[in-house]
Amino acid sequence: MVNLYLRKRKRFLKSLILTSILFVLVFFLYSFSRFVAFHFGLDLFSNDIYVLITSVVLISLAYKPLDRLVLFLFKDALFISNGRDQSTLVQLSQSMTAVLDQVELANLIANTFGETLHVRTASVLLYDKLKSVYRIVSSFGLKTNVFRQISLSTNSLLIELLRVRKIPLERERVIHSFSWQEANQLTQDFERLHASYVIPLIYQDELIGLISLTPQSEARFFTSQDLKSFSEFAREAAKAFRNAALFDELKENNQELMKIQSHLIHSAQHSAIAQLATGLAHEIHNPLTIISGKAQILLLKRDKIVFDDQVSEVLKTIVKQTKRAADITRKLLMFSESHKSIKEPVDLEMVVNDTIALLSYQVSLDQIQVLKRFEQPIPKLMGNKAELREAFLNIFLNAVQAIGTKGTVEVRLRVRKEQQAIELSVRDSGCGISDEDLPKIFQPFFTTHQGKSGLGLFVTQQIVHGYGGSTRVESMAGQGTTLNLLLPYAKSVSAVSVKQDPNVDNSMLIAVKST
Repeated sequence: MVNLYLRKRKRFLKSLILTSILFVLVFFLYSFSRFVAFHFGLDLFSNDIYVLITSVVLISLAYKPLDRLVLFLFKDALFISNGRDQSTLVQLSQSMTAVLDQVELANLIANTFGETLHVRTASVLLYDKLKSVYRIVSSFGLKTNVFRQISLSTNSLLIELLRVRKIPLERERVIHSFSWQEANQLTQDFERLHASYVIPLIYQDELIGLISLTPQSEARFFTSQDLKSFSEFAREAAKAFRNAALFDELKENNQELMKIQSHLIHSAQHSAIAQLATGLAHEIHNPLTIISGKAQILLLKRDKIVFDDQVSEVLKTIVKQTKRAADITRKLLMFSESHKSIKEPVDLEMVVNDTIALLSYQVSLDQIQVLKRFEQPIPKLMGNKAELREAFLNIFLNAVQAIGTKGTVEVRLRVRKEQQAIELSVRDSGCGISDEDLPKIFQPFFTTHQGKSGLGLFVTQQIVHGYGGSTRVESMAGQGTTLNLLLPYAKSVSAVSVKQDPNVDNSMLIAVKST
């Protein structure tokens, strides 16, 4: 009814303007004739030939100006120019072929309709397979917090109608062809989209999305020629969106393939390292046990055999150092254990200490100080020790490599009660990471160190994400790097019981220097 009223109003305005122009022309002719009669004594209207000649001359002179005036009023000033719209849509169709991102493509269409074709609102909806709804991807004229909440289910009447008819639908015209109940449903769908027109995006008989539009004002509406142009444009847009969707699928498949490849390489490396570590640990552990045993036997016989004090101290040193070496091989064996899916309450403080102990010899050679700051108490985490050791080792190795020689690594372990999570923060005094490389550090095979695989931090991130945690890195070139891991802990697991030292206030942070 509204559009019918608008069409009648348009015809009335057109007739009124034409009538006004004719009235002005007649008045001009009459005034001109009175002017001639008064000054020259010649009454043009008294002679039919004079009237005819005068009319022909005036019409010839006024034809082009009047034609331009009417063209301006009805095509440029009062109503949208079809020629200009079609030219804009053709240019937009050509631009779409180079866009392979669905969101960017939707932004291009919505903004072009809004800014160039002068509509009040323009929205692009695409089918979301995960939620089985058509949701707004981009919009012009609607606030972000508004259009993000707008969606249409696949069984809505408007979607069904677009799927069947496959043509643009005008709100006022289409609701009059249904019963009042169905018309009410359609009205609700149009109002939900804040639209007066909807244009289907059809690709191979499949409704992949739609474009919703609202003209700038009530005085403007889209003609059948406009809707035909929009329909032709929608066919090209549907192809562009389909190409973008295929490109997204290709990217996802490629990323998944890269992850599988990296996992295979990592598994092969881990298996080889585990096998080598197991063999070395056993080969070293056995002679250490023999040496320690022989030294202890000699110490037990010191009452029967006379030793001087120097020999006794040497034997004690042998026992102490072989015990220390055996402890290192034991920890190396723990790292060579295969990953098990079984999770158990894990003392993160102990895992962090064991991991740092493996690097103690390397950091001492490189003159790197490791400062451990553990907040007490630390809750236990339901997890797999082997996985967590590997994740932590990758971070510590990365920090040590970033420093090179003479520096500091600060390891901080604390509880984030508001997030029900444990945070491990590793800060190094190394060279830092450039702004260009910072977004890439968790990508597989990316490394700034020659000869490295570039899988360490990627594997760490995958392990952390497997626990529902998150990774965050802060760095500035020349000022070091801080890498934070956030691991949620189970509420059912009680806090770790810590050994109380009468000389230490456990409410404070404990600072320990690793040598």
